[in-house]
Amino acid sequence: MKGRMGIIGLWLLWGCQPPSPPPAERAADTLVVTPKTSLPLARPQPDSFWTDLARLLGGLPPQDSAKWAVVLRDTSWQLYARRLQYLWEQRQKSLYDSLAVWAARELEPYHTWKGRIFYPFSGADWPTVYTVYPQGSTYILFGLEQEGDPHYLRTLPPREIPPHLQGPYGALADLLRLTFFKTKDMQTQLAHGKLRGLLPVFLALFARTGHAIYKVEHIILREGGQIDTLAASQKKPPQSCWDNPITGLRFQVGRSPEALQEVIYFSLNAANAGLKTQTGSYAFLSRLAPCVTLIKSASYLLFSPEFSEMRRLILTQSVGILQEDTGIPYRFFDTTAWRIALYGSYTQPIPLFRSKYQQDLWEAYRRLPVKPLPFGIGYHIYPAQSNLLWAVRRDPMAALPPLPEDVPPPHRRMPTQLSPSLLPTDTTPRLPTPPPAADSLGGDSTAAPSSGSE
Repeated sequence: MKGRMGIIGLWLLWGCQPPSPPPAERAADTLVVTPKTSLPLARPQPDSFWTDLARLLGGLPPQDSAKWAVVLRDTSWQLYARRLQYLWEQRQKSLYDSLAVWAARELEPYHTWKGRIFYPFSGADWPTVYTVYPQGSTYILFGLEQEGDPHYLRTLPPREIPPHLQGPYGALADLLRLTFFKTKDMQTQLAHGKLRGLLPVFLALFARTGHAIYKVEHIILREGGQIDTLAASQKKPPQSCWDNPITGLRFQVGRSPEALQEVIYFSLNAANAGLKTQTGSYAFLSRLAPCVTLIKSASYLLFSPEFSEMRRLILTQSVGILQEDTGIPYRFFDTTAWRIALYGSYTQPIPLFRSKYQQDLWEAYRRLPVKPLPFGIGYHIYPAQSNLLWAVRRDPMAALPPLPEDVPPPHRRMPTQLSPSLLPTDTTPRLPTPPPAADSLGGDSTAAPSSGSE
């Protein structure tokens, strides 16, 4: 009886199971239930044209040497490449390597911030912002300089590149000798020839930081701050920071195996009047929060009441701000809302901007803990004279206290007891003399920044 009941029980248990499908059906079921998103997305391939052109403009050999053979054989490009290589190595040794180590030690967790990075008044200074914040997803830069036209550049025959390298070389040489661009000079350098605007400068610097180029777009700001692309067949608006609408460039770049990064540049007028009248600029810039910000060699523009809106946008949207004394005046950082760290030495501005002396910052450097700064950056190119301020929001979700009035405090005389060795009367960098070459790439201009410098 027990044996019979056991057999019946096994029969009932077997009868409750669904019949096994044939092998083909089992395979089909498996494919259906496997989520498609579980398969890793293939990384797109870099754009071979833009990547190779960027390398050539950066003084580096392209991957497709046959396609670009006419450039590689040209003695003008060979000279350009040697001189650019020399300047890059000197600047990397004197700033970028030290800045990378310093930023990794002092700026975490924002050194590895993976969100938006804002670099106002930047021009095409990609190496500095990438060194400070190397893992951002989107970088927003702007300046006065025209951007150039990627559709035109893409149609340029390779043989036309070497005769027109003087403009990009002049701009790159200024950045690599001085750590900043001289706006007035650059506007002249990049307004002539066939390699116009900041596009060739950006491409060269992307290549120098080891980035491949995945996409280059000519963009325009629409109503509401929306970005639209300009097709090759579209009529191009005037390229000037004073014109409306605003145009610029959008790049997708990447270093394998790191995530792809978006870099946006606009040529715009950041004064209050420009933000009010230029289509979409205020709307676009008011949607950056949360972001981390870098301000360098900004001509003290944010001291002026005419730039109060840009100053407010930066302060209210940034969770961290790294700047030297040309950025936002020290008095705008309320210590109840910001944690402040000071680095280097603050004595006074360079002679060109002597009127921008900050008595309260001078006192803070003598009252608060100050950490050393092992490199020169901004207008103070010597390490003993450079300064950086690192401000971090105590509570990014809390509203900032009311900002001070635009009218600055009464001007006080600069201290007279400073050591003459600390007075920045000469801003010429003491880099080793480059290899001698009398050529058409321009001289070694190392003068102090012009009044329009950024």
